[in-house]
Amino acid sequence: MRSRRPSHRAALLGLAGLLAACVPVTVNISFPQDKLEGAARQIEGDVPAQPATAPTPPPPAPRGGTTTVDSTPRSDLRSPEVEKAREGRRQRRPALREWKGKGCVGETNQGLVVARPGETCGPEVAGLLRDENADRQVIYGAFVKENKIPATDIPRVRSAFAKARQERARPNDWVQQDDGQWVRKQ
Repeated sequence: MRSRRPSHRAALLGLAGLLAACVPVTVNISFPQDKLEGAARQIEGDVPAQPATAPTPPPPAPRGGTTTVDSTPRSDLRSPEVEKAREGRRQRRPALREWKGKGCVGETNQGLVVARPGETCGPEVAGLLRDENADRQVIYGAFVKENKIPATDIPRVRSAFAKARQERARPNDWVQQDDGQWVRKQ
């Protein structure tokens, strides 16, 4: 009977080791801000499309950890939802530019468009902004999902897209600075 205990313990230890090896590990990837901004510019159309490259695999991290990866996030988002959002944005662009030119619409520091307080905008602006922001959210969500970016980094992603949009803004368009202040682009 004594000879069974050591083998029983060894079997239990082996089983515990096997179970521990089967525990799923989540690795969240955090890209440097300049890489997020570069990908956002590419998606927003500032930079010519480059061949898609998969992000460099992250080094091993503690379970549930976040690893900073110094590679470029994937920006070649291709899905029916993203294509529909892009097409909606393309169709909406002339009207959006017109309202921005009148000073009725501004680009926030979180990558959305809003009606400027006190400006005299037409009633159709609300629907235009709602649809534009919904399509932007689809693109941001697909970008986060494709690149396995943790939810805690979503504000950084939105900020990167905001910067790309503000860089493309025309002179005299309203843009919201990082500190929340609204200014006209020079």
